[in-house]
Amino acid sequence: MSNQSAGLAPRALAMVIDGVLMASLSALLMWATYGQPIAKWDDLRPGSIVINWLLPLIACVVFWSWQGATPGKLFVGIKVVDARTGRRPSPLQALLRWIGYLVSAIPLFAGFLWARVDAEGRAWHDRIARTAVLRSRPAPADGQGLLVDYIGSHWRGEQGLARSYWLNHVLLMTPLVAGVYGLMTWIATKGDGLQGGAIAILIGWPLVLVLETWGVVGAWRAVRGYRDDEGSAFIGFLARVLLMLSAAQILASLCLGLIPQFGNYWKMARGIDPIGQVRLELSADGRTMQLNGPIGMGDARRLGALLDTAPAVRMFELASPGGRVVEAERIVELVRERGGSTRAIGNCQSACTLVFLAGAKRQLMPGAQLGFHRASTGTFNPAFDELANQQLARTYRRMDLPEEFIKQTLSTPPHRMWYPTSDELVRHALIMVPPKTLDVALPEPDKPGVPAPLTDYVNALRASEAWFRLDQRFPGLIDGAAAAMRTARESLAGTPQEVDAAQMAAQSVLAPMVRELLLNGSPDLRRRYLQVVRVQLAAAQTLGAPTCQAWLSGSPAARRLLSAESMAWETSWLIESAGDPPQSRTRSLTPTALEMEVVTRTVGATASGAFSRLWTDGRAGAAPVSCERAAQVLDQIQRTPVAPRELAERVALQNPR
Repeated sequence: MSNQSAGLAPRALAMVIDGVLMASLSALLMWATYGQPIAKWDDLRPGSIVINWLLPLIACVVFWSWQGATPGKLFVGIKVVDARTGRRPSPLQALLRWIGYLVSAIPLFAGFLWARVDAEGRAWHDRIARTAVLRSRPAPADGQGLLVDYIGSHWRGEQGLARSYWLNHVLLMTPLVAGVYGLMTWIATKGDGLQGGAIAILIGWPLVLVLETWGVVGAWRAVRGYRDDEGSAFIGFLARVLLMLSAAQILASLCLGLIPQFGNYWKMARGIDPIGQVRLELSADGRTMQLNGPIGMGDARRLGALLDTAPAVRMFELASPGGRVVEAERIVELVRERGGSTRAIGNCQSACTLVFLAGAKRQLMPGAQLGFHRASTGTFNPAFDELANQQLARTYRRMDLPEEFIKQTLSTPPHRMWYPTSDELVRHALIMVPPKTLDVALPEPDKPGVPAPLTDYVNALRASEAWFRLDQRFPGLIDGAAAAMRTARESLAGTPQEVDAAQMAAQSVLAPMVRELLLNGSPDLRRRYLQVVRVQLAAAQTLGAPTCQAWLSGSPAARRLLSAESMAWETSWLIESAGDPPQSRTRSLTPTALEMEVVTRTVGATASGAFSRLWTDGRAGAAPVSCERAAQVLDQIQRTPVAPRELAERVALQNPR
């Protein structure tokens, strides 16, 4: 072994190799521990101190005192020795040398450059630890560089199996592959630094293929030399199996991960987000911001600029299949700064759910769903997929998503979507409790004494599934009901009656539509409505005869005294009937003489118009029958054969002759 002192260039190359290896390992450990790959200089968290300071110290001390060289020094063919004995340095010397690294680095790395002018080629840290750096392999006689010779000797399989496999293949490939996979994972799960990351991936993959080919071929050939030296056949076979698995995993990630996504990475490298951009629309009154479509690169900045021009925005409406998590997290901050509420008006999936969860108040519009699923990195490496999903879980925990939901999310494959039910979301307080009746939560004014704008009333009604479905059946219903509700509330502002008056005013606008459904809907609709009437009649009778009679006459005030359960039955019927196909035939408001005759003979004369005052706001006069007789009519209709029963059910709702 030569005692020739190593020059500055091999030492610098070895340091670069070791630095890349250590930085890659540090980035992976930091991401697995804290969800961020790079630590700041003033990061004093225990895990960060261990990863970024203690781990490099231990690695250097162990390698110097055990092998006399770190992986980088082994690769370029140099070693650290005791300057006096020429043997490997002791652990104490190795520790002093590592501390000396800091001394050499502080004055702009002057301590490292000192090796260039030192008579013995020793740097400051060598002087401190009494060590020297010598060549471990002599330079080739033909003058070929040590690095080129090393590359060639490995390719020909001339190095030992242990060095070829562990150093040249595993230690060299691990940080590079980890870096490329890490970038793919970062882009897939966070979406930060897309352009730089995509450029690094497009450069890194060819390098991975070249080095993997070099590493696998050289180690494969080294098995032959190992066997010629009477090495274990099993060890040789196992090494080749592991080499094949490594190559297969690289090729799978290339063919199934990079190649299908090459076009997307190429666009990102040019500064174009292939998933598109979210569409931002500001409502006419400047109070609602709608986000529609995928959340792409730069969308948070665009939204922030638009919000600067719209100080009144307090509601964010969402309909998005997801997108870049890092952009969604930045949008979360914008929503929280405004103290805004969120409303899903369409499916809100993946990254969109983060924005939804940021709302101070959260609503799920009828037909909308929240979608969750497991993250995928596209690397086909379970370790990186697990890292990505640990990061996803941490992100959702910061958004206070229940552990039950996180567990279900992580168990849902990336190509599928889990949609929790409305009841599950309500149970965990993730959305506001949807109204069970036609009553809705009245909007609060932004400033005392200033009425809430009309759009807030419209939004309150739209949040009710019943009002939403009925407005689809009768376009313009919500606008009219919102205007009536706001006017009624303003007229009685500050009085105990304002809430009831506002609710009744909105329902008075609905009344003619309900009458149309009852008279022109299908026979099945009317039959089911009379079942609702039976429940409400029983509830009204418990309140006393005067209240029951007022309800039967259509009094809105009496209707509001009924139990919430009986009103919920009616609301469910309204939701169903709103989706019932309109009938081609329009019925008269009053039955014909022949129809009256048939009903009189089968049910009784008092059946005509028995329930004709319901949904008339009490302005059509008193009910033609008493509550007791109304109950008897329902029983008689129930016992009537099918054909005349359908006629009796309709006549009971029509105006009496």
